[in-house]
Amino acid sequence: MAFDILLAGGTALREALGELFARESAFTLREAATVQSALAEIDAASPDALLVSDDFGEEDAGALLRAARIAGFGGASLWLVKDEQRSKAGFDATIRRPLRFNDLLLTITKILEQLPLRPLRRALGEHSLCLGRQKLTAPNGASLLLTEKEIALLLRLSRAAGSVVARDVLLRDVWGYNGAVVTHTLETHIHRLRRKLEGMSGRTGLLVTDQGGYRLCLEHDCPSDEEASPLETRGSENHGAR
Repeated sequence: MAFDILLAGGTALREALGELFARESAFTLREAATVQSALAEIDAASPDALLVSDDFGEEDAGALLRAARIAGFGGASLWLVKDEQRSKAGFDATIRRPLRFNDLLLTITKILEQLPLRPLRRALGEHSLCLGRQKLTAPNGASLLLTEKEIALLLRLSRAAGSVVARDVLLRDVWGYNGAVVTHTLETHIHRLRRKLEGMSGRTGLLVTDQGGYRLCLEHDCPSDEEASPLETRGSENHGAR
């Protein structure tokens, strides 16, 4: 089941996030450029989450959220701000811009998980990832708890559909080009995650080191080395949104 996300904000942010959400089968993105159009979308589609950028300003953003609640909106609400010192203005959470897409998805799903009758799960092959509880469950019923970084790594690797994701791409998308993060840190996280996955499922080869990067193989039809698509490199995708 795809979750409907309504993004109300400026053109640049809507275009950037639109490209990223288009790759996420678990989410459907709707867009609004004004308070009036956002309220019309809420009335027509009853979205699961409302994202409002500070392009609207605190007063307009707060007014939009209040009007949405009055209209019956009961989903997650996030305010995307450039100044982290700004108040939450009644929103469930604030996300600082420029933002990391994985962090945004994680925040949305955690809030959705806490809402009544809205448990959010992602299918990773035959495994089930409960994002709100940070728990991965294998087909045999075994489960394990994951850290936020481990979930971010799983989500990023799963988007590649069994293809290799380069180390520098993972460093960029999960750590956000943090200069303090070195390749050894990534390798340590991958090693721990691999041990967790193999210990839970009793299978090896679920998280493979290959061609200067890593690929996730949780599905029985995961591509072989010869079938896998080319390595995802630093310039292959734009995952930042301002």
